[in-house]
Amino acid sequence: MSFVPRFTYSNSLVRYLGIIEGARAVIEVLPLPPDTTLRLRHDALQRSTRSSTQIEGNPLDEAAVRRAIAGSDRTGSDAEQEVRNYWRALDRVEEFAEAQTPITEAFIQELHRIVIVRGRGRRGSKSDYRITECPVVDTLTRTIDYGPPEPGDVPVLMRSLVDWLSSMVAAELPAPIRAAILTHRFLSIHPFNDGNGRTGRLLATAELWRSGYRMRGFFSFDEYFNADRDRYYRNLQMGLPVNFYEGRHDPDHTRWLLYFVETMARAADELQTLAKSLYEAVAPEAPPWERLARTTQQLLTRLLARVLDGVESPYTINPSDIESWFGVSDRTAREWLKDWAIEGFIKPVLTGSGARIRSYELAPEWVEKCFKIRTSVSENSGS
Repeated sequence: MSFVPRFTYSNSLVRYLGIIEGARAVIEVLPLPPDTTLRLRHDALQRSTRSSTQIEGNPLDEAAVRRAIAGSDRTGSDAEQEVRNYWRALDRVEEFAEAQTPITEAFIQELHRIVIVRGRGRRGSKSDYRITECPVVDTLTRTIDYGPPEPGDVPVLMRSLVDWLSSMVAAELPAPIRAAILTHRFLSIHPFNDGNGRTGRLLATAELWRSGYRMRGFFSFDEYFNADRDRYYRNLQMGLPVNFYEGRHDPDHTRWLLYFVETMARAADELQTLAKSLYEAVAPEAPPWERLARTTQQLLTRLLARVLDGVESPYTINPSDIESWFGVSDRTAREWLKDWAIEGFIKPVLTGSGARIRSYELAPEWVEKCFKIRTSVSENSGS
């Protein structure tokens, strides 16, 4: 059951691909102040998190999403947990993209596990594919919108999708085309009982980022899907029959590709306009945080979320914060904090007569380097 996607290039599709490439070329080299680059990166992650979860019905508004991201408490509502899970999944996608390894079934199952985990449990295991029928039902009319393939066919269909993605044929396609096909086919297979939509959009992001379309971490397109969900779903459906085996098993993907690439082009063009408005005429040095390890950079975005949310003592870090944010053990969290202290990235806070170390603070020089937040960035980015 090999997968060979069908689609046709059109003048519009080629034009949108050109817009993406042009914007990407500008954004990658445009000099921006260090604090601006950190803020743009944070804003992109927050918009992706809020928009992708809202598409699936998450009710949290912008302020509530910001609070959920800034907090390190594992308690809270399911909606808050869903937001924190998605942010963690984006962290994992970032790590994956940096390694530039192919997308595998194991990675897809791991990503899905991060998306749907609940409570305080560890996130070590991968999700299994569904073993039951899982029709997509309209919440209002209770009619079936989509009948996915039978559970017994899911493993074979997923294997064929991953095989195609790692093939030379797929490698020769433009990355936006490849990401769009990956997302549509994954959602058509519907391999899990829940969380397919979020995981599918994360897979598109993963394929784009690993292919060099991260645009310095500023790029996000989920909010454009979320802004007009009816159009998003119409193009995802492509007017095909409800049953997978009656046309969705081998569709012409042209309509979906045109919509996906048009959306990417719009997002990239607007990001280019924003970046140009923040351009510094005199090219600054490379942002200091870009020289840090990936996990350390992710910690900075967490602290920035606290700053933006007005959290008291935003630069104070406890082992429990690291444990919650990164899903690691208490022992690992303390080891990371100790290493960061040795590097001078954070400084221990001594308490009690025995001068015990219970918490740490971001070193003053890093506060100065990264958190001189400019009002113009917030206003222009729509955060």
